[in-house]
Amino acid sequence: MPDADVELDQALPKGKVLRPHLDTSEPESFYRETGSPRSEKNDAETRDSLTDEAPIKPVIPPRLRKPQTRRSTDDLDSKDLRYENRSLKKDNEDTRDDLRKAWGENREQSLEIRDLKKQNAHLKESMRTQADPKSYKDQILSERRKFYEHVDLLEDHIAHLKHQLEKTKLHMDQLTFQTREANEDKAAYETKLQNLQKLNNRLNEDLTECRDDILRLQPPTQIPDSKIAEGYSNLYQQIASWVDDEAEESQSMEARMAEVAADKDAPELLKAYLDSDLIRLTKKYSEAEPLILRYIIQLHLHRLILADDIYLFGLDEHNITILRGIEHAMEDLEPKRDTLTIQRWRSETLQALAKIDGFQTEQQRQATIVSRDLWAALIYLIPEIATEEHGWKRLHDSVTMPAVQLATNMRFSTSCYRIIAHLPRNSSVGQHNVIYHPDIQRYTILDVATRKVLRQDSVLKVAEDGRIGEHVMVVQPLLLRMQRDSNGGIALCKPTVAVKLDEPMAKRAKGVRALGALSSWFGGDPEPTRT
Repeated sequence: MPDADVELDQALPKGKVLRPHLDTSEPESFYRETGSPRSEKNDAETRDSLTDEAPIKPVIPPRLRKPQTRRSTDDLDSKDLRYENRSLKKDNEDTRDDLRKAWGENREQSLEIRDLKKQNAHLKESMRTQADPKSYKDQILSERRKFYEHVDLLEDHIAHLKHQLEKTKLHMDQLTFQTREANEDKAAYETKLQNLQKLNNRLNEDLTECRDDILRLQPPTQIPDSKIAEGYSNLYQQIASWVDDEAEESQSMEARMAEVAADKDAPELLKAYLDSDLIRLTKKYSEAEPLILRYIIQLHLHRLILADDIYLFGLDEHNITILRGIEHAMEDLEPKRDTLTIQRWRSETLQALAKIDGFQTEQQRQATIVSRDLWAALIYLIPEIATEEHGWKRLHDSVTMPAVQLATNMRFSTSCYRIIAHLPRNSSVGQHNVIYHPDIQRYTILDVATRKVLRQDSVLKVAEDGRIGEHVMVVQPLLLRMQRDSNGGIALCKPTVAVKLDEPMAKRAKGVRALGALSSWFGGDPEPTRT
């Protein structure tokens, strides 16, 4: 039986191998036939032999044993013994195989018996239930009671869910109402925000205008007019000094000037500057040749360096186009930029640009070209200076570079300066080429013969109409600072006009000079002495 097997397994000590239980005891018929008594000792020995770890020794029933003829050991040789041993081993193995098969069959039968016992127990329980209708009815009532309790729980849960649903719907209605109110408030706030943004934009525009007004009211950080006027005067003094030093003893200038128009080898620069009026002046006033030479130099510098249409000397056309385009674009910005704001931007930009090494190198290169071209033209008029190996460098250092510095400072300023080389048409000088005594206050009058500047107290012969001489030419142009709000300008340097006096200047007497000096102490100008 399986229960006996389980008890046997539990009763075995640890480390022991459970051998399949096989009933090897001889049947009763075996003992009856053989006449051998059956004893419990033999059965126990058989079971011990199966449960021991030693090899199983099969017990062969006597009727299955082969009859053996007992022979003495002496009668058997080794060959027979070996054969007998092999036969016994083979019988032993066969017996073991039979025992294993029997043990497997015994195990399967034990499992079948266990299943049958379980089925029998279930059948007995079922028969017992059917045999007692009261207990069966009680079981049905119990199950029904459990079912109704479960139904009640489900109904309570459904009622709870309905209540939660109502609460959720109510909450959703409240959220919808709050969302509608929030959207209305949002729309109102967005409208208010747009109005505030418009107000902010207007305030920013007002702030920009106020900032611009503050910048306009502040004194501009620019080069003062006094520095521009000083540089302008120094430039023409340098030109006069160079001409006096180089052309003082020249004897061929008059002939050279007369040959410019006819000479094919004459520089084109001279042909452009020495027009018929200047050549006629040379023939009419031989003493005006140095002044004409000064005029040629200042005209060349004005056209190539100091002209109004030159954005900045040394700056290439590509960058000039870009900067002018930026200025025009600034005029179209919102809010509008006035002229002063643009001029300040230009001033700062050019000042920063002038500090770049590349620009300084380019400016120096172009100035060298101007000096060499001017030097080549002047050599034609003054052959004496051609012997100097590096004569152009003195012209470059003393004349061209001061002109470049002056032009750069004029462009750095926020003010607009103009150089006017002609006299006004509505003046007496411009109309009739006549110089009157009151013109001494308006112009710087230079005597052609002596190259001295006339002053208010100079001893001059004045005609009844105030005429003192004839206008020859403008040696130094007028320098104006243009007004921003009008077309006029303020004269920073008066023009220098060369004049041919009707009568040479007379020397002043010591008394007259003393009287003039004494009268200046009382704040009055001394009266000119007329002859």
